Amino acid sequence: MGTYYRHRKSESIKVPYSFRCEQCMKESGPLIANISGTEAEINSNFKNLDDKKEQKLNEMAHKNLVNAVQEAHRNATEKNIYSKAFKDECPHCHKPQSWAVSGLKNEMFSTPIVCVILGLIIGAGCYFFADVENSLMIAIGAAGICFALAAGSLFWNIIKVSSKKKQTSSVTQKNTPVIEWGAVQNILNE
Repeated sequence: MGTYYRHRKSESIKVPYSFRCEQCMKESGPLIANISGTEAEINSNFKNLDDKKEQKLNEMAHKNLVNAVQEAHRNATEKNIYSKAFKDECPHCHKPQSWAVSGLKNEMFSTPIVCVILGLIIGAGCYFFADVENSLMIAIGAAGICFALAAGSLFWNIIKVSSKKKQTSSVTQKNTPVIEWGAVQNILNE
């Protein structure tokens, strides 16, 4: 039996931003959002990667970071959807801001969709590859658990969004964060 090693790497970058609180109307001062790319992974039979594979891993991690920063920039500038990396809690009054609701709504369906797809895969796998007599019942049960997790996750996300909406509904002036994209312009230009 062979042994293999997972070599993982992710990159992140700091993006300065600030906002005027919609609740107490004070300036937040300079804040930092940490945007991370998805983790790159290379499997190998060796504990250490050779130079060529190490370079490929670094390139994959950097490409994932570029994609994450460009997506956050595009969503913020074109759609007014702010990534969860931009924390909305006021440093003075500790209350949330209305602009953060868009980020929660944007990610509301991601976990439930993953659970449903996982349920379908597990259910099909149990049905077609189980050697037991009642494989259909096992498949339905496994898929049902994943579907229940999806429904629970969606319900929880709806509660979070409605709670944040309720907390920010009384504001009289809606503000947006001032994000200094110039600090990551080299990433945006790639």
